[in-house]
Amino acid sequence: MNMTAMGLSFEQLLKLSFVIPVLLVLSIFVLAQSLERLWTYLVLEGMPYSLLGQIFKHLQAGEKQEAVDLCQRKSGTVAEAFADLLQRDPNDTDALMESYSIYRQKLQMRLSRRVGLFGTASFISPLIGLLGTVLGVMRAFHDLAAAGTGGPSVVAAGISEALIATAAGIGVAVLSSIFYNYFTMSLRYRLNLFDLWAMQLADWLKKR
Repeated sequence: MNMTAMGLSFEQLLKLSFVIPVLLVLSIFVLAQSLERLWTYLVLEGMPYSLLGQIFKHLQAGEKQEAVDLCQRKSGTVAEAFADLLQRDPNDTDALMESYSIYRQKLQMRLSRRVGLFGTASFISPLIGLLGTVLGVMRAFHDLAAAGTGGPSVVAAGISEALIATAAGIGVAVLSSIFYNYFTMSLRYRLNLFDLWAMQLADWLKKR
């Protein structure tokens, strides 16, 4: 939304309705949390796509300890899980499943942490905007009643408040929904990929 075209400065926009500062604070929380989650997904818990192939190369060469060392040098829960699985008896299925389940739960908890904030923000921000809309319309009717005469200038402030609050609430909701869908779909994909890699590694170790 172009504030200059509307003839409102940033300070005037904040003073227009108490709803606007609330939505501004909510949007800051959403953006800050999205950056933190992106850092976790891409750096702290980034999926090591080439790691499994490197492990297989070491195992084919009979270098099991080198494969373990490789995993231990990597960061992230997936690498930790592979290092642990490699050091267990491949014929002890129960121990392998227990270890895998623990690391899967650990990965899921790290990736899903505070993702619900985006869903909550996408739900409540339109309602907050709607509150601003109602207050703006009430203000417009109040100004109209106080003036005693009609005209666009009488209700302009109230209508402006209503429209801006609506637009701000929708904007925050759209942004939050995008982040929520991205992180939930990414979480599902990463867990499924981890399942596949763990099964491939376990199957390869049994065949050896």
